[in-house]
Amino acid sequence: MIKKILLIVFIFFSCSNESNNIESNPENISLFVITEDIAVGENRVLFTVLDKEGNNISENLKFSLKKLNHEESISIEDYELINWPGKRIVFKTNINFDTAGYWEIISHYRNSKASGVIDVKEKSNTLSVGENISLIKTPSLKEKEMNELSTDVNPNENLYKYSLDEALSTNIPIILSFSTPGLCVTATCAPQLSELKSLSNDYEDKIIIIHVEIWENFKEVMNSGDFSVGILNKSVEVFGITSEPWTFLINEEGIVKNRYQGYVDSKELREDLVKINVHDQ
Repeated sequence: MIKKILLIVFIFFSCSNESNNIESNPENISLFVITEDIAVGENRVLFTVLDKEGNNISENLKFSLKKLNHEESISIEDYELINWPGKRIVFKTNINFDTAGYWEIISHYRNSKASGVIDVKEKSNTLSVGENISLIKTPSLKEKEMNELSTDVNPNENLYKYSLDEALSTNIPIILSFSTPGLCVTATCAPQLSELKSLSNDYEDKIIIIHVEIWENFKEVMNSGDFSVGILNKSVEVFGITSEPWTFLINEEGIVKNRYQGYVDSKELREDLVKINVHDQ
């Protein structure tokens, strides 16, 4: 596999030409779509809006969605704000795309308009909601020492007790998260692990949380400073992970109930756990 994973910075990308059009965008705002793996069907989509100085805009905004180069658009009414690591503000919405191809989210702010383009594929690169998880072996404390499992400076052993195949045999819901805090390109891996640690403390035996490092030989990558020498953990390849972090919520039957590309806070995870009848009390 070509080691392009994480070598391309996972940035807020794909603002449209409208951002540079003085007539339609006199305040020079920009909309950036964060989520990059989007397929036909329902998707959790993250995006942000910035002013010309790179500061977040979070008020007096309206959003719409349309197929690229089509006139008809629909209003995006159901969205919420997320406090993103680095004191950023990100918008989250769920969009059900009925066809593949290029779509765009359009932001309306005062007299300005900007858009971000989305490449909607027929099928996702990784597991989709509703799919069954395979009995994949992931690194755990049963086979390795803690310093061989995580780049986290303060790891929680509960996140490394189980291999995924073992966890699936328990018939307990699972949160499976792929990230690499010590080598993170997006600067959201360590904050993501902090959110998972808080869940681990609150839910005890009600869920199993598994953290998997992106790189099998992360020590070599860290010592060399060269991502090209990195060897992906096998489960990363099997899941088709090409950015970090990625998190999956799996029910007791081994079915993906939700997936989260990029950072997801514990509040959102708690809300989704309730939907599969898992409570912290």
